[in-house]
Amino acid sequence: MFNELLTKNHAKILSSLHLKKFRQKYQLFTVEGEKSVSELITSAPHLVKELIIRKSMATDYSALDNFNIFRAEDETMSKVSSMSTPPGIIAICSMAGYLESDEPDCDKYVLYLDDVRDPGNAGTIIRTAEWFGFKKVFFSPGSIDLFHPKLIQATMGSFFRVFCREMDESSMDTLPRPWVGATLDGKSLAEFKFPPTGTLFVGNESNGITPYLVQKLDSMVRIDESSTNRAESLNVGMATAILMYEIAKR
Repeated sequence: MFNELLTKNHAKILSSLHLKKFRQKYQLFTVEGEKSVSELITSAPHLVKELIIRKSMATDYSALDNFNIFRAEDETMSKVSSMSTPPGIIAICSMAGYLESDEPDCDKYVLYLDDVRDPGNAGTIIRTAEWFGFKKVFFSPGSIDLFHPKLIQATMGSFFRVFCREMDESSMDTLPRPWVGATLDGKSLAEFKFPPTGTLFVGNESNGITPYLVQKLDSMVRIDESSTNRAESLNVGMATAILMYEIAKR
Protein backbone atom coordinates (compact mmCIF):
# COMPACT_ATOMS: atom_id res chain seq x y z
CA MET A 1 0.00 0.00 0.00
CA PHE A 2 1.43 3.38 -1.03
CA ASN A 3 -1.37 5.77 -0.09
CA GLU A 4 0.51 8.62 -1.74
CA LEU A 5 -0.85 11.66 -3.54
CA LEU A 6 -1.24 11.08 -7.27
CA THR A 7 1.35 13.11 -9.21
CA LYS A 8 0.59 15.13 -12.34
CA ASN A 9 2.68 12.86 -14.55
CA HIS A 10 1.01 9.75 -13.15
CA ALA A 11 -2.42 11.34 -13.62
CA LYS A 12 -1.54 12.24 -17.22
CA ILE A 13 -0.84 8.60 -18.05
CA LEU A 14 -4.06 7.46 -16.40
CA SER A 15 -6.08 10.14 -18.21
CA SER A 16 -4.72 8.86 -21.53
CA LEU A 17 -6.44 5.51 -20.86
CA HIS A 18 -9.68 7.14 -22.07
CA LEU A 19 -8.36 6.34 -25.57
CA LYS A 20 -7.96 2.86 -27.01
CA LYS A 21 -4.46 3.48 -28.41
CA PHE A 22 -3.12 4.33 -24.96
CA ARG A 23 -4.94 1.43 -23.30
CA GLN A 24 -3.12 -0.79 -25.76
CA LYS A 25 0.19 1.02 -25.27
CA TYR A 26 0.19 0.68 -21.50
CA GLN A 27 -1.87 -2.56 -21.42
CA LEU A 28 -4.11 -1.00 -18.77
CA PHE A 29 -7.81 -0.24 -18.43
CA THR A 30 -9.95 1.52 -15.84
CA VAL A 31 -12.88 0.39 -13.70
CA GLU A 32 -14.83 3.28 -12.18
CA GLY A 33 -17.22 3.63 -9.26
CA GLU A 34 -17.72 1.81 -5.97
CA LYS A 35 -20.14 -0.80 -7.35
CA SER A 36 -17.93 -1.83 -10.29
CA VAL A 37 -14.71 -1.76 -8.26
CA SER A 38 -16.35 -3.84 -5.53
CA GLU A 39 -17.40 -6.45 -8.10
CA LEU A 40 -13.88 -6.40 -9.56
CA ILE A 41 -12.23 -6.98 -6.18
CA THR A 42 -14.66 -9.80 -5.39
CA SER A 43 -14.39 -11.56 -8.76
CA ALA A 44 -10.92 -10.74 -10.11
CA PRO A 45 -8.69 -8.98 -7.56
CA HIS A 46 -5.55 -10.16 -9.38
CA LEU A 47 -6.29 -7.69 -12.19
CA VAL A 48 -5.88 -4.63 -9.96
CA LYS A 49 -2.59 -2.79 -10.39
CA GLU A 50 -3.54 0.22 -8.26
CA LEU A 51 -6.52 2.08 -6.83
CA ILE A 52 -7.11 5.82 -7.15
CA ILE A 53 -9.25 7.25 -4.35
CA ARG A 54 -10.62 10.78 -4.21
CA LYS A 55 -8.86 12.58 -1.38
CA SER A 56 -12.05 14.30 -0.18
CA MET A 57 -13.93 11.02 0.27
CA ALA A 58 -14.76 10.21 3.90
CA THR A 59 -15.44 6.52 3.14
CA ASP A 60 -13.32 4.05 5.10
CA TYR A 61 -11.17 2.15 2.61
CA SER A 62 -9.07 0.32 5.21
CA ALA A 63 -10.27 -3.01 3.77
CA LEU A 64 -8.26 -2.20 0.64
CA ASP A 65 -4.90 -2.10 2.42
CA ASN A 66 -3.60 -5.00 0.32
CA PHE A 67 -3.69 -2.84 -2.82
CA ASN A 68 -1.47 -0.01 -4.02
CA ILE A 69 -3.50 3.12 -3.28
CA PHE A 70 -3.06 6.68 -4.52
CA ARG A 71 -5.06 9.67 -3.33
CA ALA A 72 -6.22 12.26 -5.86
CA GLU A 73 -7.53 15.80 -5.52
CA ASP A 74 -11.04 16.36 -6.93
CA GLU A 75 -9.69 18.23 -9.95
CA THR A 76 -7.22 15.46 -10.73
CA MET A 77 -9.89 12.78 -10.26
CA SER A 78 -12.10 14.52 -12.82
CA LYS A 79 -9.28 14.28 -15.37
CA VAL A 80 -8.54 10.63 -14.69
CA SER A 81 -12.20 9.64 -14.75
CA SER A 82 -14.20 9.23 -17.97
CA MET A 83 -17.47 9.86 -16.11
CA SER A 84 -19.26 13.22 -16.14
CA THR A 85 -19.36 13.08 -12.32
CA PRO A 86 -16.08 11.58 -11.09
CA PRO A 87 -16.49 8.60 -8.75
CA GLY A 88 -14.85 8.16 -5.38
CA ILE A 89 -12.67 5.30 -6.54
CA ILE A 90 -11.07 4.10 -9.79
CA ALA A 91 -9.20 0.83 -10.30
CA ILE A 92 -6.34 0.59 -12.79
CA CYS A 93 -6.26 -2.94 -14.16
CA SER A 94 -4.07 -5.24 -16.23
CA MET A 95 -5.37 -5.86 -19.73
CA ALA A 96 -3.02 -8.81 -20.18
CA GLY A 97 -4.25 -10.33 -16.94
CA TYR A 98 -7.83 -10.20 -18.19
CA LEU A 99 -6.96 -11.68 -21.60
CA GLU A 100 -4.95 -14.52 -20.03
CA SER A 101 -7.96 -15.90 -18.15
CA ASP A 102 -8.99 -19.44 -19.09
CA GLU A 103 -11.84 -19.93 -21.53
CA PRO A 104 -14.72 -21.72 -19.78
CA ASP A 105 -16.43 -24.80 -21.14
CA CYS A 106 -19.78 -24.07 -22.74
CA ASP A 107 -22.45 -26.68 -23.35
CA LYS A 108 -25.16 -24.36 -24.64
CA TYR A 109 -25.03 -21.05 -26.53
CA VAL A 110 -22.38 -18.40 -27.01
CA LEU A 111 -23.04 -14.86 -28.21
CA TYR A 112 -21.37 -12.97 -31.08
CA LEU A 113 -21.74 -9.19 -31.41
CA ASP A 114 -21.19 -8.07 -34.99
CA ASP A 115 -20.22 -4.40 -35.33
CA VAL A 116 -22.04 -3.36 -32.15
CA ARG A 117 -20.46 0.04 -31.47
CA ASP A 118 -22.35 1.59 -28.57
CA PRO A 119 -20.53 0.86 -25.28
CA GLY A 120 -23.70 1.12 -23.21
CA ASN A 121 -25.52 -1.41 -25.37
CA ALA A 122 -22.55 -3.78 -25.42
CA GLY A 123 -22.14 -3.57 -21.65
CA THR A 124 -25.84 -4.16 -21.04
CA ILE A 125 -25.70 -7.21 -23.31
CA ILE A 126 -22.80 -8.68 -21.30
CA ARG A 127 -24.69 -8.09 -18.05
CA THR A 128 -27.82 -9.69 -19.50
CA ALA A 129 -25.77 -12.59 -20.88
CA GLU A 130 -24.62 -13.45 -17.37
CA TRP A 131 -28.22 -13.29 -16.12
CA PHE A 132 -29.36 -15.83 -18.70
CA GLY A 133 -26.38 -18.15 -18.29
CA PHE A 134 -24.34 -17.23 -21.37
CA LYS A 135 -20.68 -17.78 -20.42
CA LYS A 136 -19.02 -16.34 -23.53
CA VAL A 137 -19.49 -13.14 -25.53
CA PHE A 138 -17.40 -12.49 -28.63
CA PHE A 139 -16.95 -9.15 -30.41
CA SER A 140 -16.20 -8.55 -34.08
CA PRO A 141 -13.16 -6.32 -34.80
CA GLY A 142 -15.56 -3.54 -35.85
CA SER A 143 -17.41 -3.56 -32.52
CA ILE A 144 -16.69 -1.26 -29.58
CA ASP A 145 -13.36 -1.77 -27.82
CA LEU A 146 -13.69 -4.47 -25.19
CA PHE A 147 -11.99 -2.28 -22.57
CA HIS A 148 -13.95 0.92 -23.17
CA PRO A 149 -14.68 2.36 -19.70
CA LYS A 150 -18.37 2.95 -20.44
CA LEU A 151 -18.78 -0.66 -21.58
CA ILE A 152 -17.19 -1.96 -18.38
CA GLN A 153 -19.32 0.37 -16.27
CA ALA A 154 -22.52 -0.78 -18.00
CA THR A 155 -21.78 -4.44 -17.23
CA MET A 156 -22.05 -3.71 -13.46
CA GLY A 157 -19.41 -6.34 -12.72
CA SER A 158 -20.43 -9.02 -15.23
CA PHE A 159 -17.36 -8.15 -17.32
CA PHE A 160 -15.25 -10.03 -14.77
CA ARG A 161 -17.40 -13.17 -14.79
CA VAL A 162 -18.33 -13.53 -18.47
CA PHE A 163 -15.61 -14.56 -20.92
CA CYS A 164 -15.37 -11.63 -23.36
CA ARG A 165 -13.01 -11.54 -26.33
CA GLU A 166 -12.60 -9.96 -29.75
CA MET A 167 -12.76 -12.53 -32.54
CA ASP A 168 -11.92 -11.94 -36.18
CA GLU A 169 -13.20 -13.83 -39.20
CA SER A 170 -10.25 -16.23 -39.28
CA SER A 171 -11.19 -17.68 -35.89
CA MET A 172 -14.94 -17.88 -36.32
CA ASP A 173 -14.96 -21.52 -37.33
CA THR A 174 -14.38 -22.33 -33.65
CA LEU A 175 -17.83 -20.96 -32.77
CA PRO A 176 -20.35 -23.75 -32.13
CA ARG A 177 -22.90 -24.54 -34.82
CA PRO A 178 -25.60 -23.94 -35.75
CA TRP A 179 -25.30 -20.17 -36.17
CA VAL A 180 -28.54 -18.32 -35.52
CA GLY A 181 -28.77 -14.66 -36.53
CA ALA A 182 -31.25 -11.95 -35.60
CA THR A 183 -32.41 -10.35 -38.86
CA LEU A 184 -35.46 -8.60 -40.25
CA ASP A 185 -35.84 -11.40 -42.81
CA GLY A 186 -35.79 -14.23 -40.30
CA LYS A 187 -38.52 -16.57 -39.18
CA SER A 188 -40.90 -15.18 -36.60
CA LEU A 189 -39.72 -15.75 -33.04
CA ALA A 190 -43.20 -17.01 -32.22
CA GLU A 191 -42.60 -19.94 -34.58
CA PHE A 192 -38.85 -20.34 -34.34
CA LYS A 193 -37.39 -23.35 -32.50
CA PHE A 194 -33.90 -22.71 -31.16
CA PRO A 195 -31.54 -25.68 -31.41
CA PRO A 196 -30.19 -26.88 -28.03
CA THR A 197 -26.70 -25.48 -28.71
CA GLY A 198 -25.14 -22.96 -31.07
CA THR A 199 -24.08 -19.34 -31.51
CA LEU A 200 -26.44 -16.37 -31.45
CA PHE A 201 -25.43 -13.49 -33.73
CA VAL A 202 -26.69 -9.93 -33.27
CA GLY A 203 -25.69 -6.98 -35.40
CA ASN A 204 -25.10 -3.28 -35.64
CA GLU A 205 -27.75 -0.99 -34.14
CA SER A 206 -28.56 0.56 -37.53
CA ASN A 207 -27.50 -1.95 -40.17
CA GLY A 208 -27.89 -5.34 -38.54
CA ILE A 209 -25.56 -8.26 -39.22
CA THR A 210 -23.06 -7.65 -42.01
CA PRO A 211 -24.01 -9.32 -45.34
CA TYR A 212 -21.01 -11.66 -45.46
CA LEU A 213 -21.98 -13.09 -42.07
CA VAL A 214 -25.65 -13.39 -43.02
CA GLN A 215 -24.57 -15.75 -45.81
CA LYS A 216 -22.84 -17.98 -43.26
CA LEU A 217 -25.83 -18.27 -40.90
CA ASP A 218 -27.62 -21.59 -40.56
CA SER A 219 -30.92 -19.94 -39.64
CA MET A 220 -32.40 -16.51 -38.97
CA VAL A 221 -34.95 -15.30 -36.45
CA ARG A 222 -37.07 -12.15 -36.34
CA ILE A 223 -38.70 -10.37 -33.40
CA ASP A 224 -42.13 -9.30 -34.64
CA GLU A 225 -43.42 -5.80 -34.05
CA SER A 226 -46.97 -5.08 -32.95
CA SER A 227 -49.57 -3.96 -35.46
CA THR A 228 -49.64 -0.53 -33.82
CA ASN A 229 -45.85 -0.03 -33.73
CA ARG A 230 -44.44 3.27 -34.99
CA ALA A 231 -40.93 2.94 -33.55
CA GLU A 232 -38.15 2.78 -36.13
CA SER A 233 -36.35 -0.18 -34.57
CA LEU A 234 -35.74 -2.19 -31.42
CA ASN A 235 -32.64 -1.37 -29.35
CA VAL A 236 -29.99 -4.06 -29.88
CA GLY A 237 -29.60 -4.58 -26.14
CA MET A 238 -33.31 -5.15 -25.70
CA ALA A 239 -33.56 -7.38 -28.77
CA THR A 240 -30.64 -9.51 -27.58
CA ALA A 241 -32.20 -9.84 -24.13
CA ILE A 242 -35.45 -11.13 -25.65
CA LEU A 243 -33.60 -13.73 -27.71
CA MET A 244 -31.40 -14.86 -24.82
CA TYR A 245 -34.50 -15.26 -22.66
CA GLU A 246 -36.11 -17.45 -25.32
CA ILE A 247 -32.98 -19.59 -25.53
CA ALA A 248 -32.59 -19.87 -21.76
CA LYS A 249 -36.18 -20.97 -21.12
CA ARG A 250 -36.10 -23.84 -23.63
